[in-house]
Amino acid sequence: MIGISLRCRNLLLVGILAAWGATAVAGPPVPATSDEITALIKASGDKDAYDGADYVYLLDEADVYVQESGLATTEACEVVKILTDAGIKSHSVLKWEFDPDTYRSTIKSVRIHRSDNKIDDVDMTTLVTQPSIQHAIYWGGKQRLLPIPRLAIGDTLEIRTSKIGFNIAYLSDSGGDTGDETLVPPMPGHWYEVTLFQGNQPIVKKRYSVYMPKDKPVQYEVYNGALKSSLWFGEKYHIYTFEASDVPAVKREPRMVALDDCVPKLVMATLEDWEAKSRWFHIVNDGQFDADDAIRAKVAEITKGLKTEEEKIAACTHWVADNIRYYGTKRGACEGFTLHRSDETFRDKGGVCKDKAGMLITMLRVLGHETYPALTMAGSRVEAIPADQFNHTVTVMRNKDGTFRILDPTWVPLSRDLWSTLEQEQGLVYGTPEGQTLMLSPYYEPEENARKVKSTGEIRDDGTLATHIRFDLDGAACGRFRRTINGSAEPEKRARLERDLNIAPNARLEKFEFVNPYDYSRDGFADLDVSAEGYAAGGDGLRMFRLPLMSHPLNGFFRASYLDKQKEKERKYGMRFWATRLVRYEETIKLPPGWQVKHVPEAKTLDSPSASLSFEATPGDGTLTYRFELVLKKGVVPAEDYPGYKEAVDTMYELGKEWIVCTTGQDAAGADTQANRRGRSQEEGS
Repeated sequence: MIGISLRCRNLLLVGILAAWGATAVAGPPVPATSDEITALIKASGDKDAYDGADYVYLLDEADVYVQESGLATTEACEVVKILTDAGIKSHSVLKWEFDPDTYRSTIKSVRIHRSDNKIDDVDMTTLVTQPSIQHAIYWGGKQRLLPIPRLAIGDTLEIRTSKIGFNIAYLSDSGGDTGDETLVPPMPGHWYEVTLFQGNQPIVKKRYSVYMPKDKPVQYEVYNGALKSSLWFGEKYHIYTFEASDVPAVKREPRMVALDDCVPKLVMATLEDWEAKSRWFHIVNDGQFDADDAIRAKVAEITKGLKTEEEKIAACTHWVADNIRYYGTKRGACEGFTLHRSDETFRDKGGVCKDKAGMLITMLRVLGHETYPALTMAGSRVEAIPADQFNHTVTVMRNKDGTFRILDPTWVPLSRDLWSTLEQEQGLVYGTPEGQTLMLSPYYEPEENARKVKSTGEIRDDGTLATHIRFDLDGAACGRFRRTINGSAEPEKRARLERDLNIAPNARLEKFEFVNPYDYSRDGFADLDVSAEGYAAGGDGLRMFRLPLMSHPLNGFFRASYLDKQKEKERKYGMRFWATRLVRYEETIKLPPGWQVKHVPEAKTLDSPSASLSFEATPGDGTLTYRFELVLKKGVVPAEDYPGYKEAVDTMYELGKEWIVCTTGQDAAGADTQANRRGRSQEEGS
């Protein structure tokens, strides 16, 4: 594991810390006045002024008043100008999603500034509160809906809201948002927040001000860009303000990294360090892992006959992964961080990630291991400031030498992994009694996520291809194949495999065998016997065919987006592929007597920081052998590395389109001439 040490920072910064220079500030921030909002509207343009956006935030401001308890009241104002018919449609009903056990919220007012300068107040009695649409996690989320009178292009909405609570606050007792229950922050006395300053729509002005009690120090840092910032001393508060102006909308790119990792972001926290977060997470959950007789009996059953501790750890991890279904039910107000009791999870055979992690903690404790829950973030970075930045819970086990091992029963159903290789280099905080700092999960070499394919076949005199293909799979490739094949009903498996052969439209699956998805004692594999009539085209002494494996057979089974052809010449943002990968093809094709290979693709070798490629084809005595390898070195390809990655993928596709040209011995002189022409035309790009 790699520890991330926190850098020392000044807790109180006076003056402007911005990237836009030392611009003078008249005084502490104040909410925009009606005149200022009117001026913003008059100064705004149409959609052409905002790169064709459907709507624009002329103003997005929030004043956050933090209490000693860690609760906060947020007074917010959004001024949204409608620029297109699509913008009208998207604002015909305003919607606010909320957790009734997290905060109290009030929609104070909504005004429509018409393009003819008239102002209409929206009737707030039409506001409706109803359950949110939920899937897999049923924690009682709600939504408020407010119908808006017909808008026109050029109209502007002024929306004012108030919220008291905490983004991950818990009620002392479960209640709802209309009772008198007391809101209690998850870590009493502490407040933390993550705020993004760019999104999917343009922003003319965004201001975020935090009013912090004078005796409550706060740490903060700005990531992925610069913001204008200031600190003012008030009578009761230190006032921290962060601003951005004329922010364009994010132009989405395929498979781009999370917005949190690429747009200007403010992270603030009153918590002193990650060790305190670690100790707190241990304390609030330590009573949830008691095993009853039923759990102890199940552990004895699934580990019976196993000789090593590693086998027992694997058996428990796979049992939880495959037998505790993923669904969330509400059992009180503390769903965000509190793990359910393991006897409840075992009884219900269901829970979300935190409950699956808790079930494994309990089972491994029955075996005598020291285990704890850990917080992690799947899909984006965890920054050094100790604010909550997590979306996932896993299991951590202390080894006898004092080091730690991470296990994830949520991400490894139908996988040999005990910690998913798709979760490499992501931030973790272990919940232990003594406290742990922020860590990173391991990096996995591409070889550990390998798809290695070998094919031995022949092309017959009539041009038919008959070949045997063997897939050997590790890591992410293995898990994805197991899950895909298991997702097809037994009678449909042959049809699904045949549909994804890719080698030729008429390719037939003659025989097949593959790993039992639930057999974790061996690596993944698939054996296929494939035929395709007329695979080698041509006649009159000349035959042509393409390299079978370069069509990437069964690629759909691996959800291998890293092999997708890339259209963009350059990128602004990184690409997330979750894991390193290796794809290796080795194929030998026996040719009919008298066939002579006259043209093969040239050997290729490419190498860049994020990807490498190698290819070589070798004609032999009546055979053609080739070897291809593509290596993806990073789970996230940075934008600056994209050209090298794109070159490798483009080259792979070009190799797959090239023809192997052979003469067959009939009319040899004429066939040689045609073969030379075919070879030259390919080299010239025809």
